[in-house]
Amino acid sequence: MKIRVPSIDKPRYRTRKGDITTNMLSVCTPDIHFVYVLPSWEGSVANGQVLRDAISRRYGLKVPHDKMQNWRNLN
Repeated sequence: MKIRVPSIDKPRYRTRKGDITTNMLSVCTPDIHFVYVLPSWEGSVANGQVLRDAISRRYGLKVPHDKMQNWRNLN
């Protein structure tokens, strides 16, 4: 899907290849119900950076402690 951003904001959304992109994080239950969505990350960004942002927000993503420990061990 093509996105449109004001000319003044384009540098924030431009990837290293010159494309205009946005990223989002979504979390679903095993039966495909969305339980969390974090849209609007501009351009290219690492998955871990988006996850850390989602967890650190006041009403952000809540991850059970044991699941978070497993994620940290992978990184």
